[in-house]
Amino acid sequence: MSEARPALGADLIIPVLALAFATYFFIDIRGLEWEAKANGVIVGTVLVALVVIQLARIAWRVSKGRATLGTGPVWEPREMLGMRIGMVIVTIAFIVTIPWTGLTLGLLVWMAVALRVMGVRKPVRIFAISFAVAASAYLLFILALDSSFPHGPIENAMAALWA
Repeated sequence: MSEARPALGADLIIPVLALAFATYFFIDIRGLEWEAKANGVIVGTVLVALVVIQLARIAWRVSKGRATLGTGPVWEPREMLGMRIGMVIVTIAFIVTIPWTGLTLGLLVWMAVALRVMGVRKPVRIFAISFAVAASAYLLFILALDSSFPHGPIENAMAALWA
């Protein structure tokens, strides 16, 4: 009796997306000062190296007949497919709307909707987790690090309060 070969095609999704991100990252850092560019090249190179290792690992297993490039794990179990598609839609909506909502409000809404999509039903739990994530992001990325994340109504209101 032979053992079923694992389908590793689904394991290619994140590495391919990471490679696309690294490519974008390398293009985006071109205009930075040399110190920032050097750090960016190091981070990007590590990411590309990890992707290459993952791709080589999968290619080796497939070439030896120990695995297939099937994508079954992406679609199974069927009852989870709606949740996965919902998370993709919610995440795309977050990315598209963040220039207007800003980081804090965008994260607050995204997290609340994502938790709902994932099956969390208690409103107090949804609010507490969403608020904690959004507040933490605001405190770290906006207040402490003064990063260039988009500012929306919450960031603008807080800036007016701090001024």
